[in-house]
Amino acid sequence: MILHLLHIIISCILLPLDNAILIAAYLWRHLSPSATHHRQTTLRDVQFYPKTALITGVDTPHGLAVARAWYQQGHRVIGADISPHAGHDLIPASQNMSTVFAAFYHIPSAHYTTRLLDIIQREKADLWIPCTGPDENNRGDDASENDAAAKQVIESYTNCTCITLDPALARCFRNPESFIRDLAEKGLPVIESHQVQTRDSVHKILHRSPTKVYHVRRPSFLKGAGSDGHATITLPKRTMSLTYSEVSEMQISKDQPWVMQQQSRLGEFYAQVLVVRGEVKALRVSAAEKHARWGRSRLDQGLAAAIHKLMDRFAARCGPRMTGHLCVRLMVDEEFDANQVRYVIHIGGCAQGAGATADLLLEVSPRVLVRSYLSILSSLQVNGVVSSTYCKESHPRPQVEVIIPPLRRRRFSLYRQGRESGIRRILPALYPAMQETDKVMGEAANLLFFWLNWRFCSFDPLPWWWHVHVYQPLRDVEAILGSANERK
Repeated sequence: MILHLLHIIISCILLPLDNAILIAAYLWRHLSPSATHHRQTTLRDVQFYPKTALITGVDTPHGLAVARAWYQQGHRVIGADISPHAGHDLIPASQNMSTVFAAFYHIPSAHYTTRLLDIIQREKADLWIPCTGPDENNRGDDASENDAAAKQVIESYTNCTCITLDPALARCFRNPESFIRDLAEKGLPVIESHQVQTRDSVHKILHRSPTKVYHVRRPSFLKGAGSDGHATITLPKRTMSLTYSEVSEMQISKDQPWVMQQQSRLGEFYAQVLVVRGEVKALRVSAAEKHARWGRSRLDQGLAAAIHKLMDRFAARCGPRMTGHLCVRLMVDEEFDANQVRYVIHIGGCAQGAGATADLLLEVSPRVLVRSYLSILSSLQVNGVVSSTYCKESHPRPQVEVIIPPLRRRRFSLYRQGRESGIRRILPALYPAMQETDKVMGEAANLLFFWLNWRFCSFDPLPWWWHVHVYQPLRDVEAILGSANERK
């Protein structure tokens, strides 16, 4: 109740200032030639043929960013959001107010594919880019599987091209075991994972790969089965005798197998990629540990280049049928030779969908992003074979820019500070209050620092203003009245 009231009070206090910002943004848009210069210049080009792009999931930061990128490049954009009760909300959401949409639709999740098909046929969409992110009712894997099923129907009945994996690839990539097995069959380096049933098999694996490090643990379905159900052992140890001693104490049998999984010295990395027809069009490489000091040295640049080469191989081996957004988990190790050290990169997993590549879609330039999507229309597929409609020599493939995120300072968190200081042992009841305080501070930062709000854009400021001063306050009033009725 206090949080809802605080939202309303801050919104009222900031209303005069935000009104001035909104007016200034629109004046800048109409008076400054640079505000929408690129779009106007592109539309005046007689050789430019605008496409119609349907983008679903524009209620997410990356979805709205993709829509704005298409608008900036001169194309026609159709927006849509998906929810279980689409069309029943009396308060228009902020994304509805965006100037980039030529039309906007609400799609009920219960009639996802049929409604998509109807919109594509009505608007004559050339491309469909699903940007729906996971929510409390719909996990990202399920959303990707629904998108894959919709792709099969849409491309069968319309000329619209879909930027998402087909059902077979989506099913394979969703299952970690089938994904690793499929890549291993294609000759790609993958993380080793073995189910061992005897101590002798553990020693054989260690002797076969003396430079590798493994974590040995019980499978998740056996955790809690015994006193050592949660044990995780790192092998090999510093000496061979310590290794033999550790293995001899492990209770391994056919009824109680253990799992050996390869680990890495340099840690985990993520490669967010946009793949079109088996070619990497955009790539973002980041360390799995947030705020890790990585990407500043030339050695880090070399690792990023090695990851880029591996992602090119990965996309090429999967073939021209692979189009979509992927976040690939990588384990990076080092191999020492007499005169050099080289990186050894293994693929450990994959998440699919635009939600998994949100950072990439937010950071890549609009021109590169739209050009990457449009490259799917420059290929013609006949009898299952993709052939280019233009000469590759006269139109060389543009170089892919590898994005390495800058080092960001962590936002202050009272909850994190309290947890690190061990205050829980003294006053455990303070933890919920600290979490609520962090929530209030985050909401206040979004209201005060408007330029950091993902809904704000210099040429499209109305979604930000509408959300802060209309949509969110009305939802807060609705929540207060609902809680009051419940008390009665």
